[in-house]
Amino acid sequence: MQEQKLNHACFTINSMSVNFVIVKVGLCSPLKQDLQKIFKCPCCIMDNFGNYTLLETHVNDVHLDNAAIKEKHTLEADESNVSGKKAVCGFKASDAENLEAHVEIHLSSSSPRPAVKPKSLKTLSNMSNEATCMSCLVCGIQFNDIKKLNIHINGHFSVPNTPLSPDTCAMNNLDLICPVCTMIFHDAEFLQAHVNGHFSVPQTPVEELKDRKIAEEIELKGKHVKKLAEQREFETLQSEYGGIDDKNNYKKQSDKNLQKAVCKGQLSITAYYNNLADELECSAEEVDSGRSCTIGVLEKIKSYYTSAAQNVRCVWLCSTSSHYAASYGDRGWGCGYRNFQMLLSALAKNTTYKDLLFNGKMQIPSIEKIQQLIECAWQKEFDVEGCKQLDGGVVKTAKWIGATEIVAVLSSLKVKCQLIDFHHPTGANGTHPALFSWVKEYFHKPLSFKPPLYLQHHGHSRTIVGIEELQDASLRLLIFDPSTTKKQMQQFHSDIDDNLMRTLRRPLSAMKAKQYQIVAVVGTLSEHDYNESKLIRSDRVP
Repeated sequence: MQEQKLNHACFTINSMSVNFVIVKVGLCSPLKQDLQKIFKCPCCIMDNFGNYTLLETHVNDVHLDNAAIKEKHTLEADESNVSGKKAVCGFKASDAENLEAHVEIHLSSSSPRPAVKPKSLKTLSNMSNEATCMSCLVCGIQFNDIKKLNIHINGHFSVPNTPLSPDTCAMNNLDLICPVCTMIFHDAEFLQAHVNGHFSVPQTPVEELKDRKIAEEIELKGKHVKKLAEQREFETLQSEYGGIDDKNNYKKQSDKNLQKAVCKGQLSITAYYNNLADELECSAEEVDSGRSCTIGVLEKIKSYYTSAAQNVRCVWLCSTSSHYAASYGDRGWGCGYRNFQMLLSALAKNTTYKDLLFNGKMQIPSIEKIQQLIECAWQKEFDVEGCKQLDGGVVKTAKWIGATEIVAVLSSLKVKCQLIDFHHPTGANGTHPALFSWVKEYFHKPLSFKPPLYLQHHGHSRTIVGIEELQDASLRLLIFDPSTTKKQMQQFHSDIDDNLMRTLRRPLSAMKAKQYQIVAVVGTLSEHDYNESKLIRSDRVP
C-alpha cells in the first residue's frame, strides 16, 4: 500500500514540544474497505484514527491534563492567519513560508518526512466542545462517545492493518459501507457491485442487480409457499378420505363392515357368508364380483327421453356404461376405482378397446387388480410424480386415486387419453360454464363410439354419462355417482319420472368446486406417443 504524506502539525503538552504526522493512505481496491486516512497519535502507540477529528479528541481527552492547557495549545493551519504567529520555540515569522521553514528544523530530529502545507485544521478547544455523531468508517455504525468509537474501531483491527471484510461484517449483522460515497449496504454482493460501478461503467448497475435478486427471492418464496400449501391440502385429503391409511385395505374394511351389518340386522347370516365367498373368488381371479354393479340404466334413460321427458330440448348420451356403487370394502375411499370400472365397462363394449385391454374377454378388474395395474404403470415410468405422492405403493391399502392415476394406467396399456383441467370457476358464484360447454361439445361430436367422462374434483370423483339442453338453453349434466347405492339405481328399471331423474341431473348451480378435471378416452397410442405419454400433461380451460 502506497503512503502519501498529507500534512504535519506541532503542539505542546505540559511545556513539551510534540510533533505528529498525518498520513493519507491510498485506496488500493474499491472492494477493500481500507481507511482513506490513518492518523497516528504522537504521544502513544495508537495509530488507527480514521480522521483528524478522532485524533484531536483522543489527544484532548487522554494526553492533555486540563481544559486550560487545551485552550492554550491550539493548532492554527489557516494560511491567512499564519503570518505573525509564533512557533513552538517562540520564533515569530513574518509569513507562512518562513514559519514552515523554521518548523522544519524542529521536525528534522523526530520525523524525516517533508511537510505539506496544512489547509484547514480546527483547534483542539473548539473540537472538544462539538457534540457530533461519529460513524465507524469500516462498518458504518454510529457512536456519540469517541472512546466507544475508538474501542469499536480497534475491534476491526485485531490483526494490524487488516480491516473486517464485507462478509465478516455481514456475519456479525454489521452494515457495510461504500468507501467511495459512504452508502450503507446490508449485502456484500450488492456492495461489491456498487463499488465496481464507481470505477467501471460497463459493470452491471446496482439497481438492476438488486431488482433481479429481489425478483428471484420472491419467485423462490412463492414456489415454496405454493408447495407447502399443496402438501397441506394433499395431506388433508388423504386423512379425510383414507389416503394415508396404509393399515387398512379393501378386504379388512369389507370384513369389518359386513360384521357390523349383521349385528345391525341389515344383513342375514346367509348373505354374510355369500359375500365372503364372492370376495375370495374375485380376489383369486382378480375380477370384480359385480355385486355393486347395475347394468342397463342408460338404455332405460334413452326410452325416457323419447316419451316422458319434459322441458328438455335436446340430450346427448355416451354410448354405454354400467353403474358401480361403493361396497362394504371401499366405502369412503374407493370412488376413483368405481368410476374407473364405469369407464372400463363402456370400453369393454367396443371391439378396439376390448382387444387392447381385456384380451377379448368382458371382465372388469377388481379394486385390488386396479391397484396392481397402477403400480405396474409406475414401474414403466408413467406418472413418476404421482408415484412419489402416493409413496410408490397402493396395493392392499385404502389410498384413494385420482384422474392422473386413471390416465397413467390407460396410457401404459396404449389407450390415448386427454386430461382437461378446469382450474378455476368461469362463471358467477363460483360456477363452471366452461366445463358445461366443453362437455356439450364432446358429446355433440358425430362419433360412432363415445365413452363416458371421468370427472374429478376435491375429495370425490364421478362419471358423466350425458348432458341435457333445456328449452331456455341452460345445461344439465347427467352423472353416475358411486355414492348412489345399487338399490337406488335399480329403480331405473321401473318407470322413470322427473323425480327419479334428479338422482342423475346436476345443473350449473350444483357444480361449484374450485377445480375440476376430466379424463376423456380419445383413441389408441402409437409407439412414439406411448413414450411421450409417460409424462402426464393436461389441457387448461380456459
